[in-house]
Amino acid sequence: MDLIRLGEMTMVTISRRLMATVIFFFLVSCTAGQNSTELELGEEFVVDKSLGFTNGKPNPGSYIVGISHLNIIVGDIDYATEFYERTLGFVQAHNVRGVMYYKGYTSDSFARDAGFLDGNVKVDIRFLKHPTIGMHIELMKYHEPIGSQEIIYRNTNDLGGIRHVALEVSDAEKAFDYLKQQPDVRMINESSDYGPPETLGGGRIKFFYWLDPWGVQWEMEEGRPIGDIRGISG
Repeated sequence: MDLIRLGEMTMVTISRRLMATVIFFFLVSCTAGQNSTELELGEEFVVDKSLGFTNGKPNPGSYIVGISHLNIIVGDIDYATEFYERTLGFVQAHNVRGVMYYKGYTSDSFARDAGFLDGNVKVDIRFLKHPTIGMHIELMKYHEPIGSQEIIYRNTNDLGGIRHVALEVSDAEKAFDYLKQQPDVRMINESSDYGPPETLGGGRIKFFYWLDPWGVQWEMEEGRPIGDIRGISG
């Protein structure tokens, strides 16, 4: 009986050590994938490339298959991460390889696709995701090449470009009160007479605009019905 028990204990010990070894190498592989300079996920995650390109006639209504992300260039990626979590609720995004944070990313093809034809680029990239709406923000800090460091705050009626990003909220007045107290949040009009948001034409829609430290103008809107939206998963 003692030999049988000894044999059973030995098998249990071996099994546990084998399991620990498997877990260890799994974690190592995940970490290696996370730190990889490869941003792609693999062919199994790519949509059908024929969508919207059949019969020789491109159809943007079909070949555009989802909303990917909103890109924001920042000077301090850690502070930007904290800011967008505090003001808008965005958190660190993950995909099948782990945390979507690519520090010191370099790639000749990335550089050329981004318009830097000499192939030189070094950039920190961090993806954030909103836990309710599923929207992604891509924060980037360029180490090289370094672009203009001037942040321009646009007025609501300035011509050119996307003027604001609109998010639907449950209560615009409470959101206004909260954001107005947050550090580095600028209301579109800094006068004490601006706000709280008013209902439009006796209906149920109300909104306000504010600016973040990187010049992005946000609209917080209340009153529209919530529909469906399709976005990336990682």
